[in-house]
Amino acid sequence: MHEPVQRQPPARSCWRRAAAGLRPAVSALLLIGGAVLMAPHGDLFDPAQLLPFWGAAAVMGLGFALSWTLPAIPRGLFWAVAVPARLALLPMDPGDDIWRYLWEGGIQLQGFSPYHLPPDAPALEALRTPWWMQINHPGTTAIYPPLAQLLFRLHAAVAQQVLLFKASFLVADLGICALLAARFGATRAALHGWNPLVIYGISGGGHYDSWFLLPLVAGWLLAERDPPPRGARIQACIDLLLGLSVALKWITLPLLAHRAWNRWRQLQRAGPVLSTMLLGLAPLLLGALAFCRGPACPLLPTGSSFMRYGRSAEWLPHWIGQLWPWTLRINAVHGLLLLLVLVVLLATTVRLGVFAWRYLLAMLLLSPVVHGWYFIWLMPFAVPSQNWGARLVSLSAFVYFVLPSRLPDWQLTTAERLLLWLPLLLGLLLSGVLQRRARTDPAVQR
Repeated sequence: MHEPVQRQPPARSCWRRAAAGLRPAVSALLLIGGAVLMAPHGDLFDPAQLLPFWGAAAVMGLGFALSWTLPAIPRGLFWAVAVPARLALLPMDPGDDIWRYLWEGGIQLQGFSPYHLPPDAPALEALRTPWWMQINHPGTTAIYPPLAQLLFRLHAAVAQQVLLFKASFLVADLGICALLAARFGATRAALHGWNPLVIYGISGGGHYDSWFLLPLVAGWLLAERDPPPRGARIQACIDLLLGLSVALKWITLPLLAHRAWNRWRQLQRAGPVLSTMLLGLAPLLLGALAFCRGPACPLLPTGSSFMRYGRSAEWLPHWIGQLWPWTLRINAVHGLLLLLVLVVLLATTVRLGVFAWRYLLAMLLLSPVVHGWYFIWLMPFAVPSQNWGARLVSLSAFVYFVLPSRLPDWQLTTAERLLLWLPLLLGLLLSGVLQRRARTDPAVQR
């Protein structure tokens, strides 16, 4: 009898297996290497830094996009990228928001309230630092909520240094990564943990958004755990976590309203709703006591030009303004539109995470002021669905960073605006089509 012929696997198949085995390492190296390349190019007010910055972002973006093709990301590899990539950007020149944080924390130590005196107030002239000129909107009082201000003060009491603040934001961001990886697994959590926009915005740009996202994500995941949470203590913990987020960022207030409304729908009793509102608003109200002086408690600069008609990289308000130019002189009209959307979302959306995604998306589309790092807000809530809009805008949002080098002109061209926003919209459309196909054909995999 003849021995059976042992067929050798085709060379092409071997190459494919080898390439597939290398993809995780290549993705990781591109993300970390891109962060290292980006670190020296943080001063985006200098036009010469923009192209190297974009080049490094493209390297990180390539690594991020390659991670979408990975069938699984081991937990060890997830952290081996998430931590070093963030650490590489800590020494980077930050965006100009951080100078506000340092200033507002510092003047509190001297007995002044950032809600009552803007940075250019004559009473504060003696406190000006070498970096004072880098503070944005020096004629406008503080816009950040009370708990954020108290944290600025706490950090400034330790050291009025950029590195300390950025390290704190980084730690909070890694906390978000840990929560998402624990619930959804490292492969899905990479949408946030390996996201170049998140990595740059928090660790490089030094924006404090991870502070408010951490309790928000924790509250969301606790509220939607399986089995559902029971007991007054756990419910109070959820309320308090959402309240901490509100006290750190005003935009999360509708999420607390959703929580209260949802409890009413479930229980039809006023007691739990009242408890949710009291606990949820407690951090904000207690924090405000540190800054209110009698009846004067101006926690928002509502009369400032920034709030009344400031514009930055907006989407729908831009096109509405082309049709009705009078809307360019008043931003309140877009707040009314958002309020209408909120009413619809409250009436139709039960799950907190889905509501958060839809509300934050609607707010970004309708807001007259959008900064590139605002898209970070979407990422944790896109992790369960791996939404294509969130993926693509994580890359296209880097178009925004052309703006600092154009001061005092702060306008995107039409081509730049389309390049920034269309990937988000097309990605949303693609995810919607895939979800509909999945509902009608269970064999279809997202």
